[in-house]
Amino acid sequence: MKISTVARLSFITVVVVYILYSIIHKVNDYLYEKHTEIARPVVEQVVEIPEIDNDISVAIEVETEYQQQLSCLSLNIYHEARSESKLGQEAVGLVTMNRVYDARYPDTVCDVVYQAHVDSKGRPMRNRCQFSWYCDGKSDKIHDMVAYSEIEELSASILDSYGIERDITDGAVMYHASYVKPYWAKSYERTSRVDSHIFYK
Repeated sequence: MKISTVARLSFITVVVVYILYSIIHKVNDYLYEKHTEIARPVVEQVVEIPEIDNDISVAIEVETEYQQQLSCLSLNIYHEARSESKLGQEAVGLVTMNRVYDARYPDTVCDVVYQAHVDSKGRPMRNRCQFSWYCDGKSDKIHDMVAYSEIEELSASILDSYGIERDITDGAVMYHASYVKPYWAKSYERTSRVDSHIFYK
């Protein structure tokens, strides 16, 4: 075989190898693009996981807030009306809720329940609270857990149905025991009496 023939065959071989390399490279690029398109939804799902975690965190915060408001409403009914009938307890709970939705009062159940005049150190002043049990100097400890559990169920029902069910107090935001005559009573409109409480708006 002549040298020129060997050179020609070598050249052809190099060209063929180059062409094959180019074809293989293009095929790889094509497959890579397809693989990327197939994988992209999976990657997007992975990116969305923090959003799911965030949704869970929000749900936990909402549930925690609900439990706090439920506890405040239950405590208020327990201390203000545990000796009343279920209807009387509901009436006190509705007054609490009516205050939440009245611009003259705080915006949450807990803030309404614990609203008070405070001293220079931020402590509630004796007998200067919206609901007397909170600052009457007596213990706020729950002694009747059976009664409290029943009141907690009632409170949950009030929270869930407020604004939907009929308000037996007719929108009252104030009340007092029937055996007392507070100075402020003449400044409000009497709406109803339930058990030993008289209600006003």
